[in-house]
Amino acid sequence: MYLSLCPQKSMTTPQQLKPFLPGSNVLSEEQFLCSVCLDVFTEPVSIPCGHNFCKACINREESSSKPGEVAQVQQMVQERLDPELRRLQQWSVDVTLDPDTAHCKLIVSEDRKQVSYGDIRQILPDLPERFECYLSVLGKEGFSSGRFYFEVQVRGKIEWQVGVARESIIRKGPTAVSPEGGLWALYMNRNKYIAKDTPHMHLFLSQKPQKVGVFVDYEEGQISFYDVENRSHIYSFTGCIFTEKLYPYLNPCDNEEGSNSAPLVISPSLGPCFDAPVLTSPSG
Repeated sequence: MYLSLCPQKSMTTPQQLKPFLPGSNVLSEEQFLCSVCLDVFTEPVSIPCGHNFCKACINREESSSKPGEVAQVQQMVQERLDPELRRLQQWSVDVTLDPDTAHCKLIVSEDRKQVSYGDIRQILPDLPERFECYLSVLGKEGFSSGRFYFEVQVRGKIEWQVGVARESIIRKGPTAVSPEGGLWALYMNRNKYIAKDTPHMHLFLSQKPQKVGVFVDYEEGQISFYDVENRSHIYSFTGCIFTEKLYPYLNPCDNEEGSNSAPLVISPSLGPCFDAPVLTSPSG
């Protein structure tokens, strides 16, 4: 039996080790180090939860590990992830939703912090910024530089899509649900997770995220997603080139797959933004 590095997840064959993917690059030099040998990755592999290690380090634990050592390695991984996520949370911004962009079947709460699927088409002004084909809504404020971070609660849902969209994303017709279409998003449908990259990347998570953190570094061209409660990195879009405003993007999805009425909820800002980006409204 291979060493279990994540709760409720064990590895039984070398074939279960997935090659390390460029699309899941992490944000700091520290995260290019194997948490077992503490050196730069050699033949890096990713286990089902998304953590990366040297292949030799994983294989070596097959014959030498004991229950106590398993817990020790798990703790090492956790300690390395926690400071990284805490560092990103310093760029938290207070996101509110823009009801003028919301599809007519979406219900935006009065405080503009929640959005849910309403099933009934509302009679609303046909504004140019309103989504017509997709059950989507954007944040009120756009970001044109710097770094920013926000969190979305996805608890109780069986399908959702969360991410960032550029200002020019098509609102009145179908568009590519990918960076080419101006959308960088993480999608979940019945515990199946997909990063809407090019091509789409199927992700294998050991635990179901209840709250998703989204971090954007405008100048570095990077958008990263995190499981906030489990303090783990999910996926990163890298090498992006941004030339216009970016907006938080939420899609609560409909009820076709089953009961999915729980709202997507913007979590409160966690603190001051020490490297605040330029904020602009859709009209500015």
